[in-house]
Amino acid sequence: MSAQTFHDIAAVLAIVALLGAVALVVVRLVPAVATVRISAAVHRVQLWAAAAVAVGATVGSLVFSEHFGWIPCRFCWFQRIFMFPLAVILVIAAIRRDRGVKWYAGPLAAIGLAISTYHNFIERGFIADSKECAATTPCAVPNLISFGGRDEVTLQPTGFPSITLAVMAFCGFAAILALLLLPEPLEAEEDGESSAG
Repeated sequence: MSAQTFHDIAAVLAIVALLGAVALVVVRLVPAVATVRISAAVHRVQLWAAAAVAVGATVGSLVFSEHFGWIPCRFCWFQRIFMFPLAVILVIAAIRRDRGVKWYAGPLAAIGLAISTYHNFIERGFIADSKECAATTPCAVPNLISFGGRDEVTLQPTGFPSITLAVMAFCGFAAILALLLLPEPLEAEEDGESSAG
């Protein structure tokens, strides 16, 4: 499989994760019988879903650097600092059914989301690349872009949606945060899970 094909598959998964996060926000904001049922259904699998997103992002990141030989830029490293521990923490929380994980995994996801937002602003040219980034692996120039173009002069992404690794990280952190902040269902726990938090 080529790097571009793997990037495109990861981009589609990132878009699905972001759409899921947006749907969870809508479910939380729109009071209706259907949204309460959807929220309760997602609540049963929220920890495993959050763990799957974190593990998928971690494995994808490692495939890009270790298999395809990409050297992560400075902000990619910062995002990895917050995503890699989430993969371990969320798997353990899912196994233990520890819903209190939101208090220690949530801040990691929120900080990662802020860093990936900043990285996206750098890639789009809204914020200038730092001298440290430009001297090593430029943060403003992504290796590959899915579903978009590249400016011929700056090599930055153009068009919509132009999915880069920074966009994928944003989608992953947003999905994890939306899953962790899902409220407890109104009805009592059906399967005996603890509701710490």
